[in-house]
Amino acid sequence: MKFLHLLIFQFSLSCFGQYIRISPEFTNSSIKGNNADVLETNIQAFNIKAGIDYAEHDTYFVSSNLGYKQRGGRENNPLLTGDWNKINKRWNYISLDSYFNYKFNLSDAYFYVGLGPEINFLLSKKPFENTPYENDYKLNKTLFSANTQLGFTRTFGDFRFGAYSYYNLNLSKTGKSNYNNLTNNGFNFGVSFAYNLEKL
Repeated sequence: MKFLHLLIFQFSLSCFGQYIRISPEFTNSSIKGNNADVLETNIQAFNIKAGIDYAEHDTYFVSSNLGYKQRGGRENNPLLTGDWNKINKRWNYISLDSYFNYKFNLSDAYFYVGLGPEINFLLSKKPFENTPYENDYKLNKTLFSANTQLGFTRTFGDFRFGAYSYYNLNLSKTGKSNYNNLTNNGFNFGVSFAYNLEKL
């Protein structure tokens, strides 16, 4: 299934892409539970995406991205000793997302709002290793989310520079135990550097 999504992305890039884009991101990530929080304190995590903008019109455009994404959190527990006193966990994912974006045009620039789905595939092995949760919790290998995005893009000839933020809302559980379901919702912030594919 992962390879099928990669092939679809590459096909879209070669046939429909109008701008190719690279986007570094950062987020403050933590893990929440419906009965008890786990790793509930924020840690800074890093993401990187390669994407395309296509189906572009005066008032809207569509964008798709393939990326590397980190999720996780930290926990300080003074009642525990040794390695369990301070726990930091960052888990690695491959992410795929798409947005439908509505534009508010300015001269050589535009603001936009976007909405779209995201799917994440877990790369990390033994995600709770060396923690008190090792035998009770597991992460789901696939995570479905929805994103709401707000951004600004400025055009410089054949190049574009942008800044944006989006809120990631989990539609499925990040992980679980027998008595607790985990989520990892939160804001992400990024910048983008794009080039007009028609000039290649």
